[in-house]
Amino acid sequence: MNKVMGVVMIGMALVLAIVPFFTDCQSQGRALTLQDGRTVPMKCHWTGIAEIGAAVPLALAGVFNLKKQRKETSRFLATIGGGAGALAILFPTVLIGVCANPDMVCNMIMRPTLIAAGAIAIAACVVLFVNAPKPGSGVPA
Repeated sequence: MNKVMGVVMIGMALVLAIVPFFTDCQSQGRALTLQDGRTVPMKCHWTGIAEIGAAVPLALAGVFNLKKQRKETSRFLATIGGGAGALAILFPTVLIGVCANPDMVCNMIMRPTLIAAGAIAIAACVVLFVNAPKPGSGVPA
C-alpha cells in the first residue's frame, strides 16, 4: 500500500508542478500592462510558481514512501503530504488566487486541476496514514 500511495503522491506532485506552466495566462501571452507601459504577470502565474513549493515536499514524501519504513515514519510522511496537498488547494482558492475573469484559461483549467490534484494527494495521504504498518506485521515498528 505504501508503494501505491507513494506513486500517487509523486504523480500528483508532477501535476502540481507542471500543469500551471501550460495553463496560466502568461503561457497564453497575457500579462497586466501598468500605466508606465511595463508588463507584469497576473496572479495565476504566481499561483503556478507557489505550487512548486507544494509539489516538492509532496514528491519527496512520495519518494520516501516507496521504501518500507516504521509506522511513525509512514504517518509523518502522510502528514507532510497532506499538508502539501492542502496548500495546493489553498494557493489557487484563498492564498493567492487566479484571475478574476471566469473565461480565462487559469479559471477554466488550472484552478480545477490544482484543486483536484490537491484533493487526490490528501486522499492518498489519509489512506497512507490509516494503513500505516501495524506492529507485528513484519515491518519494523
